[in-house]
Amino acid sequence: MKKILFMLLTLSLTLASCSSDSVNTDSENPNLNTTLRVNDNLRNLRKNALVDLNRGGRIYYYAERGAIFHADNNSNIVIPPYSIKTRNGEDINGILDIDYIEIFEKSKMVVANTPTMALINGEKDLLVTGGEFYIDIRYERKQVEIVRPIKVNIDAQNSDADPRGMVLWNGDIDDNGDLTWLPANPNDLIFENDGKVFNGREKEPVYDILINNSRSLGWCNVDKLINFPGDKTNVKVIVPSNFDQTNSSVYVAVEGQNNMIFQLDTFNSGTNSFKFSSDIASVGLNVHLIFVAEMNGNYVYSIFSTTLGNNSSYVIPNNSLISTTNYQQLEAAIMALP
Repeated sequence: MKKILFMLLTLSLTLASCSSDSVNTDSENPNLNTTLRVNDNLRNLRKNALVDLNRGGRIYYYAERGAIFHADNNSNIVIPPYSIKTRNGEDINGILDIDYIEIFEKSKMVVANTPTMALINGEKDLLVTGGEFYIDIRYERKQVEIVRPIKVNIDAQNSDADPRGMVLWNGDIDDNGDLTWLPANPNDLIFENDGKVFNGREKEPVYDILINNSRSLGWCNVDKLINFPGDKTNVKVIVPSNFDQTNSSVYVAVEGQNNMIFQLDTFNSGTNSFKFSSDIASVGLNVHLIFVAEMNGNYVYSIFSTTLGNNSSYVIPNNSLISTTNYQQLEAAIMALP
């Protein structure tokens, strides 16, 4: 769950050509489908990226006066007087350790493994984000108890996405470290005042988010569902034989869209391929298929641009793979995509 990332943070605080052909993927043996299960090596690469993205720090908190933590990109965490206590119910006067991560670009979503995928009524769906955020507050190495709402001010201009209609989501991390977004309960997480994004203040684009309790610490998101035109379909990406769900992942980026990334979330061992768990892609959509893997402690990646066909299959050949010792090169390759 969310606490997995908390433990990881506290422990350590181009384009390549690929071949493709259109086939009907319904002939696969569904009994060979598995959920993703990465090994420690790939997990550590993602953890290191998250540690680098952490823009938190330390502040002194006085119970009578409160405190404000000023993060990068004009974001603030406002902790009012007497809004937090220890788990034993005692007032806090002392140094707070704050973890704060904010992600707006698809390149960082890939290296941190934070795709914009919603889970609604047991089904995955696609999101466009106005920002993904991780927040944790600790006193003497233990997470604080929020007894009155704390507020996070986020500069919405850091995102290229249209914020109208966006709502709040909580991030749920499974045992594999994969992040899925669930609709937030307004009793836990809500926009300030009338509960709507901006509250009619479009000329002053700041998200004012209230965190009402400690269970909403961790990942949260300002997102909305997105539906691309075209018949719904799936996409299969066959990866090289020395890669599988334990050491690799495949993401789908949409051409011209920087504020979303989708992950193929099932793996079929019979075909050594990744797919969506349901038909949520759109025929005719221009996309970039991004294969990311770990080998010998390094990143290995391949990027292929295509227009999605109906139940098309794409192959990542070995000779398209690029190896790098740092995720910044992978980020740069993704940022350079049209």
